[in-house]
Amino acid sequence: MSLNVEMPEESKHKLTWMAYGATTGSWGKNGSFGANRLIARKDLMRIAANIARFEPVFIIIDESDKDEAQEFLNQVILEPVNTKANSYEEGAVFTGGRQLPPFQNNNINFVIHPVDDLWIRDTGPIFVTDSNKSLYGVNFNFNGWGQTDTGAKGWEKDPNKSINRIQDQPISNDQKIADFIIKKTNATKITTWLVMEGGGVEVDGKGTAVCTESCIINQNRNPGKNKLDIESELNRTLGIKKVIWLPGVKAKDITDGHVDFYARFSGNGHIIYALDDDLNSPDYKTTLENKRILQNVTDALGNKITAVSLKSPDLSLVRSSVASRNGWSPDSPNFNTDNFAASYVGFYVAEKYILMAQYGDPNSDLAAFNILQNLYHDKIIIQITTDGISNGGGTIHCSTQQQIFNTQNNSNTVPNSNGKNFLPLNSTFAFLTIPLILGFVGFL
Repeated sequence: MSLNVEMPEESKHKLTWMAYGATTGSWGKNGSFGANRLIARKDLMRIAANIARFEPVFIIIDESDKDEAQEFLNQVILEPVNTKANSYEEGAVFTGGRQLPPFQNNNINFVIHPVDDLWIRDTGPIFVTDSNKSLYGVNFNFNGWGQTDTGAKGWEKDPNKSINRIQDQPISNDQKIADFIIKKTNATKITTWLVMEGGGVEVDGKGTAVCTESCIINQNRNPGKNKLDIESELNRTLGIKKVIWLPGVKAKDITDGHVDFYARFSGNGHIIYALDDDLNSPDYKTTLENKRILQNVTDALGNKITAVSLKSPDLSLVRSSVASRNGWSPDSPNFNTDNFAASYVGFYVAEKYILMAQYGDPNSDLAAFNILQNLYHDKIIIQITTDGISNGGGTIHCSTQQQIFNTQNNSNTVPNSNGKNFLPLNSTFAFLTIPLILGFVGFL
């Protein structure tokens, strides 16, 4: 039965959720992940601080981590901002000549609860609305990117993940997050048999979605289901009328190739895709095939979609820059070569701004910035470093989740950043504690 709901495109939101994860339980204390744990946490606060220039940010955090997070916040708001047009400065926040509004401390809100990891894109609900602008939340049955038996007939765990040294993650509390948030936001819950994550679907807000087959049409999530089954359920739960399928790659990373690493809609008739032209890169053939498909597609309304590529940076230059910024030797094992997520496609879009990554290949960073600025004339593009999150296999998009606009009204409140009183919001938003254990993810 159709619910007559729709998932707006990403910029149509009022506030952002994040999670102050990257704990030792998730990332460990040693190895490349352990070495990047605190860097990733500082990245989180850099993301939050720049979003807070424009809108509220709610950060799920353990009580014991508040002081550390506040210290990182104090550091990142003092970082230099390069506002010179077309003048790249290593590591500085870059805006291409645009002035940023001031940081708004009141927009940072700590939501106290223990948390393991930071990939909130995948574990929370996806919010949709209807013609009355009522709020709905869809729980897509997170099973740890295919690691946990769903109970569906034919479910199989992919043995190639173990062969590729992809480890299972703690997810027992992750699986409770969607329902908890739906309840605390007073949204109406939409249930489904479909198993997927927020990073596994990208929409244009007009009925078109792009997904990867490797992620959703997979025995470790939806055994026995074909494209028609999945498309029908995406129509019912998200209002999707057409799905553009990319092949993806199974077991290359823990997500089985989330689409938000490879392709994103711009909201104005364009689809932006990652293109890796390094013949030795494992993503070379994948992104070349994506290019072939995306250059010949139409949207749900029958309009031709214009495909725009964002070329991946030179990983050798990125490695050198990341090592230099973090005081490592050039050949440091702290750089996670096999898992470093260097995709400009992992940006986050809002009404007035876009937050994107800067990796350390000056020419590539600037080229990607200029392409997005040309596509989004009315938005401020903010380019920041995300060394720790990237070494953890994810992007800015993976570590953020939008709460959409709606017209529901209530008196619920959220604790403010100092926990001494409450910050009232004008619409559906209420959560005091959220159990959250997120697994470590590559290319989320």
